[in-house]
Amino acid sequence: MSLNSVISKLKNSKELDKEDIYQIFNSFERKETNHNDIKEFVVLWNKKGETPMELFYLASLINNRQNQHILAEDAIDMCGTGGDKLNTFNISTVSAIVASSCGLKIIKHSGRSTTSIQGSVDVLNSFGITTDFSPQLLENCFKCNHLMFVTSRILREVFGDVKIICKQLGIPGFVNLLGPLTNPYKTNYHLLGVSSPRWGKLIAETLKLLGTKKSFVVCGNVSEDKHMDELSFCGENYIWEVSEEGIKEEKFFPDDIGMSQVNVTELMVKNSDENKILFEEILKGKINGKKLKYSRMDIVALNAGAALFISSKVKNMKDGYKHALLHIQSGKAWEHFQNFVSCIKSKEV
Repeated sequence: MSLNSVISKLKNSKELDKEDIYQIFNSFERKETNHNDIKEFVVLWNKKGETPMELFYLASLINNRQNQHILAEDAIDMCGTGGDKLNTFNISTVSAIVASSCGLKIIKHSGRSTTSIQGSVDVLNSFGITTDFSPQLLENCFKCNHLMFVTSRILREVFGDVKIICKQLGIPGFVNLLGPLTNPYKTNYHLLGVSSPRWGKLIAETLKLLGTKKSFVVCGNVSEDKHMDELSFCGENYIWEVSEEGIKEEKFFPDDIGMSQVNVTELMVKNSDENKILFEEILKGKINGKKLKYSRMDIVALNAGAALFISSKVKNMKDGYKHALLHIQSGKAWEHFQNFVSCIKSKEV
């Protein structure tokens, strides 16, 4: 069986089975695919729509191959699919740092940008942090700071060409869906953002198959045809709560915690330099000694607060948001990040 046979099944909108998924992985791993094959494959699978079992088979194959292991059973991954093309600042990375500074154990799966200005790896690189440090170094600093940024070497090496082609096409592909599902370290909790509501139940059901303890799959509505892979105050938010009992769909609105709706343009950045500056200013909770525009801190506090709620550290989302916001304003989040950076650099060899 070749990738051509898989493409043929996709053309006929047939669901891929375990053998098909195994063939896909082998074809990419052995570099038996060319640019046109990959392009056609990505577009066709996106058009047909991935299924929970397809993603489960492929994510499980990758996780088994990378010997996914548990460093901290109560850790949470805060990761998104990307693909919203809104060029907002790197919300999930800042939120992960804030959540960690609030006491959560964060092992965030990180990647480079496919369709936005910067992915989490890109902005971390600007602070001298890379996911390519040795596992021992990353794990030692995790023990001190409860914060770790990692990337799947298998996902990158096998499907790296897919990300390049998706960037050229300007569309998200199956690799976007795989990213949040293939953390090299198994986490029992997830705050996982999707950039399209059609992916919400898909990812929730896949997480259920993978055995998550408790997770939120979230998607923020920006306008009729635009969505963020984060919780936001830009409109209604879709939440798929995944637990051992099943999947529950909910909606969350800004006024649920007494907030007004904000315009997404307040969260956008023009380039990587602006992204880095805003990243630092939010963690400090101020700009030039003055309070930072609240919409930017608010969305970070909202997502960090959701992580606190998922991990049962607070009673509800509102309490989580308030706790995270006060933590940012206190300067403790920036201090925590500085300790993390110092730990990484002092142990680097």
